[in-house]
Amino acid sequence: MQPPTSPSQNKKDQHLREMGSTALDATMPSPYRLANLAGLAIGHSILPTWSRLAGLGPVDSSPVPVPYIGGSSVPLISTAIQTPPGVYSARQLVLSLSPLLDSIVSRLGQDAPGDTPARSVLVDGLAASLATSGRESTLPLGRSDGVRGELARQVNRIAKTIVQHVREATPSSITDDNLNIRSPCEGHIWTPAVASLLLGPRSSAELMHLYNEWLHRLILLRDSLLPFENFDEVPLQLPPGGRGIREAEKERKQFLVHSLTGNIPNAAIVDLAKVFTGPDLLRGGYGFQYAQGLVLPAFISGSSSAHLLRYHAAKVEAVGDVLFEYENKSYIEAPKSEVADEKAVTRPNLAPSGALKTSLSFSKGRQSASRVVELRLELGSGKCVVVDLGQITRGRRYAYELLSQGEKSAASDSDEDGVVIHNAADLLALPGLVVSPRAKEGQQKLHVVPAADAVVKLALLGKLYPENVVIGGRRGSLGAARGAGKGFSERFVIVDGE
Repeated sequence: MQPPTSPSQNKKDQHLREMGSTALDATMPSPYRLANLAGLAIGHSILPTWSRLAGLGPVDSSPVPVPYIGGSSVPLISTAIQTPPGVYSARQLVLSLSPLLDSIVSRLGQDAPGDTPARSVLVDGLAASLATSGRESTLPLGRSDGVRGELARQVNRIAKTIVQHVREATPSSITDDNLNIRSPCEGHIWTPAVASLLLGPRSSAELMHLYNEWLHRLILLRDSLLPFENFDEVPLQLPPGGRGIREAEKERKQFLVHSLTGNIPNAAIVDLAKVFTGPDLLRGGYGFQYAQGLVLPAFISGSSSAHLLRYHAAKVEAVGDVLFEYENKSYIEAPKSEVADEKAVTRPNLAPSGALKTSLSFSKGRQSASRVVELRLELGSGKCVVVDLGQITRGRRYAYELLSQGEKSAASDSDEDGVVIHNAADLLALPGLVVSPRAKEGQQKLHVVPAADAVVKLALLGKLYPENVVIGGRRGSLGAARGAGKGFSERFVIVDGE
């Protein structure tokens, strides 16, 4: 007699049955909620349609949404030569390339006593190539502030994870001594230890090609994961008839040009995210829906990141890839309202956050496959205001953050000279984007907007013209705000509190 199965096992079995059919359960859709947006519903939850790689199994459904590859099995050599079309996690793709490394190590032969193992030498070479600094770096972002600094930290996180997956992979005892892949030179610099090993008497030209191919594919994988804060959860789609991971080459080269020659525009990050998710989508935008879920700016989910994206296992429309675009393609040309001092208040009287009603709505964009997402707020007065989610993402990227809430300028904070307090509800109700007056010589006027509600803060970022907006801190840290931003317009400062 078979023992009864547990509820958790039943759930796993059910998920495995669903994996081969559809990512969307149309009969019982559950709303998907964004925690940092007051739990607002954005579409419905889905289950990604993960694929299984031959030789890598079983695929477990826990933890969802990323499949766990259990057991000590290893992928087939044919999988390493050409990864079959499917939907894979980053870990699956790293492990799918293991036969290339295994074949190199096997054909190099036995390590001499006292020598560093060949596998360790080759994996250390991979780590050096994936780093953001050093002679062998393939994406030399180095140490910097702003978007480059944030991306450098992200790249290092991804690199550490990829190398960890490689080190934890179970070496295969089944290798192909005749495996040969003609890999074009990609210009990646080897570490001295790798060069000594692969150019030495134990090696051959075929092994150099195999190493180059293994190294290059993992570099491409790292770069395709770069836009995603939760890169280890993203379902990556390899299309039929494609070149596998090498499909990322064109977009990777374009991104590399931006990273090496100047500023890295947000559109370049979004376009890089589309390589294995929505390659047929229009360029640009700030997020999108593809077959396996939604990709949105990470800060919407409460992240401190201003530039990265985050994958969500959800959909807003049943079928089709959809680009989320800005309402105003150029915010510089958008309608504007200039804030007036006479509209300032002694004490802001914005209704408590519990009196606000918030929702997200979708309208058609400029193209059939694009949508404009709007954040709607009903204020305590009953007035409804609408703010473009795309403009909110711009406002967040361009805002200046206070370095420390405790940082003060005693002379400025003691009397609050030049401080004008505004009601957030009044500013949100103005037409167009709200701009501040030009700065006058010798003056450092601050337009302070207190806001206790997280959604109201986000709405303000989409309402204030993204030119000289400072976020973070409390009324007691206004001295620090005077040193932030630019000097040609009066500063808006969004502070905590009512």
